[in-house]
Amino acid sequence: MYISMVALNATDSYQQHKDIWSLFPSTPERRRDHLFRVENQSSNERVMVLVQSSTAPSSTEKAQVLQSKPFNPQLSNEEFYKFKLLAYPTKCLSKSKKVIEIHDDNEQVEWLHRKLKGANVNVTSMDSIMVKSQKTFNSRYVCFEGILQITNSEQIYQALVMGVGRQKHAGAGLLSLAKAN
Repeated sequence: MYISMVALNATDSYQQHKDIWSLFPSTPERRRDHLFRVENQSSNERVMVLVQSSTAPSSTEKAQVLQSKPFNPQLSNEEFYKFKLLAYPTKCLSKSKKVIEIHDDNEQVEWLHRKLKGANVNVTSMDSIMVKSQKTFNSRYVCFEGILQITNSEQIYQALVMGVGRQKHAGAGLLSLAKAN
């Protein structure tokens, strides 16, 4: 895998999605092998994006790779890690099968515990972020930060590689881990 910092000029999540796809010209159509998260947006409309991918990205006129390096996480059971996750917490209404956003803070934390059931999770910070999209509806994402202790490294590795929750195409789901000292 690779972890890369990329600069985009797009502020709309759908355009960001398209511009990030352009970094991987040889990827077969409809096979997404990358996750991304907007890290910051400067006043001049330039957006810095963290991209995790199975192949190395290549700069295009729409997306400039500023830095890229191989990424091979080694996760250990019982170890503590700092984490960051921008996610789109949702639930499915059982009768109608309609998917709705979860707005309650406690329910959002419960959702995170279900998604990261291979770890003991302690959320230390939550921030709600409105993500704009011209193609689809605007969504409210939640940025979770905290400490987790891995109890099943295979499950957490899968969450790291595959992403967490819905809206991965629009910048949600990238789980970042760093060993806690």
